[in-house]
Amino acid sequence: MTTNIYLDESGFTGDDLYNPDQRFFTIASTVIQNDEAKDILARCFPHYQGSEYKFTNIWKRKRSREGLLALAAEIPTIADRAFVWVIDKRFCLLTKMVDYLVEPGAYEAGYDWYANGWGMRYLNTIHRDLVRHGTDKLYDNIVRGWDDFARAPSEEKLEKLKQQLEYGKASTNTPLPGLFELVLRGLEHFRARNPNLENFQDTNEIQVTSVFSTMTWWRQHRSEDFALVHDESSAFMKQRDLWETMLRDDFVAPPMPISNGTEVEFPLRVRSTTAVRSHDSYSVQLCDLLAGLLAKAGSGLIGGPRDPFIVELVQAGAGELSYSGVMPHALYVEGPPQQRDGPDMVDRMVELLQPHLEKKMAERDDPPKT
Repeated sequence: MTTNIYLDESGFTGDDLYNPDQRFFTIASTVIQNDEAKDILARCFPHYQGSEYKFTNIWKRKRSREGLLALAAEIPTIADRAFVWVIDKRFCLLTKMVDYLVEPGAYEAGYDWYANGWGMRYLNTIHRDLVRHGTDKLYDNIVRGWDDFARAPSEEKLEKLKQQLEYGKASTNTPLPGLFELVLRGLEHFRARNPNLENFQDTNEIQVTSVFSTMTWWRQHRSEDFALVHDESSAFMKQRDLWETMLRDDFVAPPMPISNGTEVEFPLRVRSTTAVRSHDSYSVQLCDLLAGLLAKAGSGLIGGPRDPFIVELVQAGAGELSYSGVMPHALYVEGPPQQRDGPDMVDRMVELLQPHLEKKMAERDDPPKT
């Protein structure tokens, strides 16, 4: 048996993760097939005149808000067949910075940073302390500094990030100076490991990894094979080789730990990946609405300001929608990570991606002749 999983996204701004106009990236997915999706959309928006159902068009027309309330009321009946992956892009930048500057030191000391979700809880703790004991400006300047460096690595930009961290260490109270000291030590180790910074590659990629995380969630909840159907406007298949390596059937291993402390079995058994015109798929259009809705709700999900209409939608039923992602949660560290007793999550992921990594190394060592 093969089940179609449809998906669409909202809020993608390329590698510009510190985008002031669009803080959240979302991918909505569902196993609701075309005929049922068409019926749901027609019931909720009986007077809609567009060529396809688009969240951006519906949201800006106040007369369409009754339709969103109707859709929210439908969500409890379909909640077990839909899932949304949400990324707070600034928190994602914090995650990437810590993964590069702090986690390697823990690994070298023999700790498993990711076991039982410890790394995720540590990031939640950092975020909490930055918000509680620092300032929004300090937090923003640090993650913006990493964003600038990651998109165009240079010694000048790494030094600017170091200055932000040193300012944070000098200008804040316990427990933040200890955190900044840890990150600053990690920065110097990072610099020593990467003497040629122009060769450092972290493209702030979130699209392929978000689709992968989405399919991981579905694999944890369903046992059949999958056929992935996505809007052709999504650019994630530009990295087809990476995507196909992630899905390779010859990677058979014990269940792989993932960052939230759970496990997933590989291969993911995604048997096909097909791009379609959103005009031709009501299932994809339904995903567009769910993705847009969660992007608008993002601020409230991380404890920020809540749009009163979003609150109304949550109360009407939208709160039943399943979601997860890269964003702060109220789960914090208690004690150090556990000792490593075998390959950790990153080791296992490198093993999965080995064919892709070897190909990239060969291309770098033997670039095509022009």
